[in-house]
Amino acid sequence: MKPIHLHTSFTIAGIAIILLGILPSCGKQATDYREYLNGKEKVYPGLMKNLVVLPGKERVRFSWQPSADPSIKSYKITWNRGESSQEVAATSHDPSQTMTATVNGLLEDSYDFKIYARDGAGNISVPVEKAGVRSYGGRYQSGLGNRGIVSKWFEGDKTLVIQWATADTVHTGSRITYTDLAGQEQTVDAGAEVTETRLPNCREDEPVSVLSGYKPVRLAIDTFYALKPDTLKF
Repeated sequence: MKPIHLHTSFTIAGIAIILLGILPSCGKQATDYREYLNGKEKVYPGLMKNLVVLPGKERVRFSWQPSADPSIKSYKITWNRGESSQEVAATSHDPSQTMTATVNGLLEDSYDFKIYARDGAGNISVPVEKAGVRSYGGRYQSGLGNRGIVSKWFEGDKTLVIQWATADTVHTGSRITYTDLAGQEQTVDAGAEVTETRLPNCREDEPVSVLSGYKPVRLAIDTFYALKPDTLKF
């Protein structure tokens, strides 16, 4: 009796099973997720990538790389546990591009956002979530003060010299307003990195004002200013 070579038969059968498992997955490239419920296919449109949140004054801006899924028609941004929402048209399906959307009219508070992709059939993607996103406003601004001055003096040619205190890490710069010898108002901007500012032809009998700006975080889209300028008198 000849021996039965079961190993070869099982190997061929195993390969066939593996191939059957792989082939259906090739059709999943257009969407990120699929499910089968009660024999019906549920489609989840493709996800956006690299979502960035940019806080501002009573608003928040989002930027992301769109999904390559051509079926996507819009993106839906929700907050307040889904009670508030904003729809954004899908203007691109090229992941090398950047889409932006701004949610305006927010109170000064912390928000949890979810963003969904929506296709033409009404299917929505798994959400991309961003929790604890701040919107800034009057409370933040009321705590801001103008940059400190270590010393100031006039030189013989009527140049006012201002030496600045170390700037706060969120300070963006200060605007100095003064009156020159011809009676004209002049403005000079001093960045956060500047330690000394010189104002030529400055009148000693007129006030000099300093107004400083701040961004609450590096990526903020708005600059906040102290509620009123400091006035330097001599």
